[in-house]
Amino acid sequence: MDILIIGGSRFVGPLLVENLLKKKHNITLFNRGHVRSNYTAINFIQGDRNNGFPLNKHFDIVIDMCAYAGSQTKAAIQQIDFDFFIHFSSAAAYKKTNTFPLTEESELGVWPLWGEYNLGKVECENVLQESGIKFASIRPVYILGPNNYCDREHFIYSRIKSNVPITLPGDGQALVQFVFAKEVANSLSLLAEEKVQGAFNCVGDDRISLQNLVEEMGKIVGKKPMLSFNPSADGKNFNQDEFPFANETFLCSNKKLKSLGIKFTPLLKGLEEDYKKYYSKLD
Repeated sequence: MDILIIGGSRFVGPLLVENLLKKKHNITLFNRGHVRSNYTAINFIQGDRNNGFPLNKHFDIVIDMCAYAGSQTKAAIQQIDFDFFIHFSSAAAYKKTNTFPLTEESELGVWPLWGEYNLGKVECENVLQESGIKFASIRPVYILGPNNYCDREHFIYSRIKSNVPITLPGDGQALVQFVFAKEVANSLSLLAEEKVQGAFNCVGDDRISLQNLVEEMGKIVGKKPMLSFNPSADGKNFNQDEFPFANETFLCSNKKLKSLGIKFTPLLKGLEEDYKKYYSKLD
């Protein structure tokens, strides 16, 4: 198939490209070229999506990795000739609730914790729903893995190794879930190849509190973390410079993707593997 990827230059993107190349698909990558644009065996087009899409061909699949506002999604589906569209959304598009787990049928809307990111992803999904095109939307939770451009695993491991105190927001007992980048890439590949329509939560099986997460990461490092707590940084008031995850319970169902054959690595196993292969080698 002829597949266009918008963005795709870092983290999940390179894994997705590698997956699709293994399946012998023809890949066109459209992005600004700021990060990892030196792929081989693909057609790379450098450009800024906000200036339009100078693409004069038909694509079987478009995978949009970097739409953060409804206007961006609208421009893509209007300006590109394609059969099937995949939007990289987020579980942060759901409306705030205390009813868990969130399913793909849960209402989208305002969740103050996620700010403008939430509002933009909701806009994108609304544009798709109203467009009449054939599409899928993938909704990952917090993504982990090597080369994570969000300072998540490295933030915690580096402090444990250096005996620097880690300040958890609130009481650190909120339950959250994670997914590994390779599983997000696998899910995108499957949705593209099978052209499966609909929304899909992309989330691992395990639920864990923030405090337990740090303690388990300490076991992987082999050192006990030094923990403190900041009650004033609870919920939407958390300080991302102080800790990478908010103390707000956020749980999703992954039954839809698992029914398609996607498998999720147990959280602690994945963390240990990534630490040995990648994070242990960082300063």
